[in-house]
Amino acid sequence: MEIKEIANYLLSHCFIMGSCEETREKYYYAINHMDELRRVFAPLGYTPILHPSPLKVLMLVNEYPGTQVRLLKYESILLLILRALYLQKRERLTSDGDQVLVTVEEIQQEYQKMNLPQRLDQRKLEELLRTLRAYNLARPIDRLDHLQAQIEIFPTVVLALPDNVLKASVEETRKKLIEYEMGEEPADD
Repeated sequence: MEIKEIANYLLSHCFIMGSCEETREKYYYAINHMDELRRVFAPLGYTPILHPSPLKVLMLVNEYPGTQVRLLKYESILLLILRALYLQKRERLTSDGDQVLVTVEEIQQEYQKMNLPQRLDQRKLEELLRTLRAYNLARPIDRLDHLQAQIEIFPTVVLALPDNVLKASVEETRKKLIEYEMGEEPADD
């Protein structure tokens, strides 16, 4: 493994997790080569930030405007739902190594509470999850063709939507939800 492989992976996926078998080797290589990784990213304005146990996540941050990932409306809504479910389930787990798993039914229930005009069917959920999986936020464990199908939520959902970002956008979200309830559907950003 080389540092350029890790750098390219971080640029494409934003996060590397030590708790996920698929990325564990990259995670440990990266944390053992943090100085070199910082040197690679510094000229570009990026900073690799390590969140050790219990999260075991390495994330790549760039503070320049326009460099953050921009999710579509329903991708953002699903991310909010997954974050809320992650925090609920995480409290109940006994050890830090436990996976946080949710079912399609749990996601559907949270989605329906929002009273949105678009239905979250299997095809739409699979489409939204493809994007979230690309950024190491969640992944389907099963085929999503039944309500008990499971989805693993990674701890990165908390880092992707930190509390300060959520608080800053509460008012905007309330306004948009009112528009949705009135039958108006603003265009995706």
